[in-house]
Amino acid sequence: MNRKVIAIMLIALVLVWGLYFFTMEGNKEAKEEKLPQQDVVEENNGDSVDTEEVVDKEASELAIDKLAPNFTLESLDGEMVSLKDYRGKIVLINFWATWCKFCDQEMPDLQRLHQENDDLVILAVDVMEEREEVEKYIEKGGYDFKVLLDPKGEVARTYLVGGFPTSYFVDEDGMLLGGVPGMMTYAQMNQILEDIRGN
Repeated sequence: MNRKVIAIMLIALVLVWGLYFFTMEGNKEAKEEKLPQQDVVEENNGDSVDTEEVVDKEASELAIDKLAPNFTLESLDGEMVSLKDYRGKIVLINFWATWCKFCDQEMPDLQRLHQENDDLVILAVDVMEEREEVEKYIEKGGYDFKVLLDPKGEVARTYLVGGFPTSYFVDEDGMLLGGVPGMMTYAQMNQILEDIRGN
């Protein structure tokens, strides 16, 4: 399949998820899963923001078939990890939080996908939570994919994350293939992965 077909599939998943979410879950749960808001006043007050260190300017525009915006975040292991470190592999970037029930349901499927696919890297980006809380959650779940910390939500903002979970797929060349807001099943993740490989 070509990139356009993959992009269409991802858009279709977004539409199906959105229809389900708004008809079945209602506004109350939608608000519950929203990304916590922060004041953005500091962006224009003349102080330098460390965003440049977190999100590279090399590719800061979020667009399908363009380089995915690179970022560098600290992992739970204490190492600095950049998206571009994984060129040559398919990358699934998953934005999540420990309090998100849909993330909780999705995590075992991410783990299964991680264990079954050597050509895939999962970067689970926890947004705006304390390291200790994230460590407890990951240890309790027995997850061993790469978990990164986005303490100020800068990378989540770059990737226009408005709720959890939100996932993006990046190909071996670092090109953004598309994103899916909301929880995916193992079957959906696996189908997208197979379509990327078949491209």
